[in-house]
Amino acid sequence: MNMMKLQAKRAMSTRGQKSCLVIDHLVEALAGDPSSSLRRALVLNYIDQNPGITQTEIMNALKISKSAMNREIEWLFNYGCITRQNAEDDGRAIRLETCGYSKRALESALDYFPKSHEGLQNFLNRYINILRQDRPTLRDARIISTLYDKKEATKAEVMDSLYNGPTTTDNRAYNKLLEDGVIKDDD
Repeated sequence: MNMMKLQAKRAMSTRGQKSCLVIDHLVEALAGDPSSSLRRALVLNYIDQNPGITQTEIMNALKISKSAMNREIEWLFNYGCITRQNAEDDGRAIRLETCGYSKRALESALDYFPKSHEGLQNFLNRYINILRQDRPTLRDARIISTLYDKKEATKAEVMDSLYNGPTTTDNRAYNKLLEDGVIKDDD
C-alpha cells in the first residue's frame, strides 16, 4: 500500500474502528477463527517479526510454556499460517516463517502501527490485560473494541459486529465478559 493510501486509511478511522479493523485482520490471519487466542496472535506476530526463528526462541521471548508453545505452533502449521524448515546449522532446530494468507492479513493489521510488530504486540498485550481471562480470544477483544468504538451499544448491536459464528458461542463470550465485570450491561 502506498504511503498516501496508508495515511488516509489511518486518518479516516477512529481509534475504536482501528482496533476493530486490526482484530478483523488478525482473525483473517488466523484462518478466520475468532476463537483463536490473543496468545496465538502474539506468536504469529513474533514469527513474522523474526523470520527463521525457532520455537525455543519464541518460548523464551514470550515466556510461554513448552506444551502451550507446541500446541500453538502445531495449530499455526496445520492451518497454513506458518512454514517449518530444518535449520542448516543445527539439524534439531526448526525455523519458522509466516506465509500465504496469514502473512498478507498480518501485513494489513500492521498498517495501523507506526512501530510495526512492537506496536501490534503492545496492542495484543493491552487486550490480554483488559480481559483478565485465562485465554482471551480475538472474539473477546472484538466485543471490547466494538463497545469502545460505539461508546454504548445493545447486546444485539455487539453480536451483529461479530463473525457470524454460532450464536451460542458469541453469547457465551459476551456473558463471560459481563460476569467477569469487564463490560457492563445497562439493560
